[in-house]
Amino acid sequence: MTRGDRIVVLLVVVLAVAAWPIAGLASGRASGAAIAVVSGLGGTYRIPLDADRRLAVRGLEGTVTVEVSGRSVRVLESPCRDHLCVQRGEIDAAGEVIVCAPNGVTVRIAGRADAPDAVIR
Repeated sequence: MTRGDRIVVLLVVVLAVAAWPIAGLASGRASGAAIAVVSGLGGTYRIPLDADRRLAVRGLEGTVTVEVSGRSVRVLESPCRDHLCVQRGEIDAAGEVIVCAPNGVTVRIAGRADAPDAVIR
């Protein structure tokens, strides 16, 4: 390996390390500003994704249990008939939403102002 090769390798490594934070912000996933916004009959709660916790949210048919863990959020329990909100699983990207329509409870991930409005899979 010549001296020039070493310089090129070092330059590539430095550029990769410098671009790491920029790539993380552009992805919309797990950004430092990401929060879970949970709405129900009791009001709206804003929970940072970096704080693991459980929240009981009052809905039209009963209490919905929401869990924030590992920079993602999910509905653990709901008294609704079909449990589609529970089956939705975890969400962790800005714009993703979990809706318990019969119970009137919504969970969404809000991030930076320039994050996408919706995520389609």
